[in-house]
Amino acid sequence: MTEPIVKLENVKKYFPIRGGVFSRVVGNIKAVDDISFSIQKGETLGLVGESGCGKSTLGRTILKLLDPTAGKVFYKDFDIFATQKEELRNLRREMQIIFQDPYSSLNPRLNVGEIVGECLEIHGIAYGREKQEKVESMLEVCGLAPHHRRRYPHEFSGGQRQRIGIARALTLNPDFIVADEPISSLDVSIQAQIVNLMEELQEKFGLTYLFISHDLSMVRHISDHVAVMYLGKIVEISGKKELYQNPLHPYTQALLSAVPVMDPDHKSKRIILRGDVPSPANPPQGCNFNPRCIYAEEHCRNEEPELRDVGSGHQVSCHLVEKM
Repeated sequence: MTEPIVKLENVKKYFPIRGGVFSRVVGNIKAVDDISFSIQKGETLGLVGESGCGKSTLGRTILKLLDPTAGKVFYKDFDIFATQKEELRNLRREMQIIFQDPYSSLNPRLNVGEIVGECLEIHGIAYGREKQEKVESMLEVCGLAPHHRRRYPHEFSGGQRQRIGIARALTLNPDFIVADEPISSLDVSIQAQIVNLMEELQEKFGLTYLFISHDLSMVRHISDHVAVMYLGKIVEISGKKELYQNPLHPYTQALLSAVPVMDPDHKSKRIILRGDVPSPANPPQGCNFNPRCIYAEEHCRNEEPELRDVGSGHQVSCHLVEKM
């Protein structure tokens, strides 16, 4: 196995809660709470979980778009959190992000050529005619016409705007891309086109993806490994085939039971979780999932489980794996 291109060690991102006359810190929202995993070069790691579990925050923290509270993230041999401003600026050429909303992530005052080519000037790579040629080439690679560089974002559909966002992310020829729910705001008919485009680009340019989504079917299609996140923590991580065929964590089992199955002869029992997701400002003691878990025992409420390997790289954070 090759060295991972991205490696997380005990990453935390807390947002302070302020109160009182002097706006003192009275608590923390634990959006990302002690997460560790790695991503191999050329693979896609799918990150799934309910809305509000901290997926997008984790993706932005990895790229240091948000300042971390604790932990380390290594990109190749570089400790991203320890890099200074100029070093981080140089690393930006190798790490990019595709944002969730193609409507708000593109500046409406700039035309497509300026949006996609802006980073070439910022990093001193290309200007003038050379920049224009690079922009046109990247637009063609992403399924748009060269003359589209003269148009403005409002002249495009949602799917076309996301292609522009992908072209912008690829212009600097990065190795690692965080795709932050890139299809969630698109029509179903367009989602498959964007995912297929991302797979083609991955093969062509040797890209590594962190693919963040709550669409379990799409994650299964595009990912090599899948990590399941709940209330700021990773509860299970494994190869996609193993995870979908043999989910071990009760939360993963509940998520997969909600995925529609096209085969009318295949009948699976839907698992309905009780209660609501606890607040990340006041997570439960012990296992985060214990208030909603039908298997929870006394030590689940008092002792936090570790993410441990149960064989073949399948990791799960649950005290009761052997009993289920």
